[in-house]
Amino acid sequence: MGMFDFLKVTVTEKSTAPRYDAKVVIDGKQYAVANLGISSVTVSKGSAFKKGQKVNFDISLKDPKESLAFKGSGVVAESGGEAKIAYNLSEQNRMAVARFLARYMISR
Repeated sequence: MGMFDFLKVTVTEKSTAPRYDAKVVIDGKQYAVANLGISSVTVSKGSAFKKGQKVNFDISLKDPKESLAFKGSGVVAESGGEAKIAYNLSEQNRMAVARFLARYMISR
């Protein structure tokens, strides 16, 4: 056995990734979040929406540190297979979404 043989051992670190969850409910129907930002959300299977349509929504975000939920309204900016909904949030909700996204990015 050589002096540096201990370097040849492969160690696999097993750790579980924290769970993050984002849900959007529009008109009583739940949609999966494809993309989330502080000024818009993109939902999958959004072909039912038309560009320019006004919608009211509930967003719930859960991560290991906090759970938050808020209501809002927005306008469908893009539609098709995925619908992008542009919205304006209060400063407090914008900061909460920004913290959620920062924690998500750090954990990946």
